[in-house]
Amino acid sequence: MDIRQAFPNEVAAIMTVIDSARAFLAQSGISQWQGEDGYPTQDDIFEDILNGQAYVGLVEGQIVSYAAVIKTSDPAYDKIYDGQWKHNNLRYITFHRVAVLSDLAGQKIGQTFLQGLIEGTDGHDFRCDTHEQNVIMQHILEKLGYVYCGKVPIDGERLAYQKIKTKSEKALYQEVEEAEHHSVF
Repeated sequence: MDIRQAFPNEVAAIMTVIDSARAFLAQSGISQWQGEDGYPTQDDIFEDILNGQAYVGLVEGQIVSYAAVIKTSDPAYDKIYDGQWKHNNLRYITFHRVAVLSDLAGQKIGQTFLQGLIEGTDGHDFRCDTHEQNVIMQHILEKLGYVYCGKVPIDGERLAYQKIKTKSEKALYQEVEEAEHHSVF
């Protein structure tokens, strides 16, 4: 799997992944991403790209996963309840809008993608939240070494997880020629 920042000309492909994940959640009876506001929307993804926080995972050149990697504090995370963060660092990285193309469910794409983001992102404190019914995401987070810390007030209530990256999870820096991975207008 190749992992890199997303480009504005890839919003439609990313929305295919988001819509696939949204449909999978609905079929699973999970209300996450089922609101009338259509979250996450194309505008949310475009905003992620403009802010330099949109990342995609590619298999054989096809975008199969997406996540926003946010390096600023999340105000909702300051309001954790029914628990607390294991480490209350002021600086942390949050993964939001994590999605995998549902056709590839069960192939560890989500786990591989998130592990690659952890290894490739400077920082040691990683946080993520998910819907209480989204047991697949909870399982992925736990396999990656995240621990449940409590609940946060996001879209009602979300389960909050935290991971402290180990030294062995630091990937070696690798320069990739961008022109090889996308077309330029």
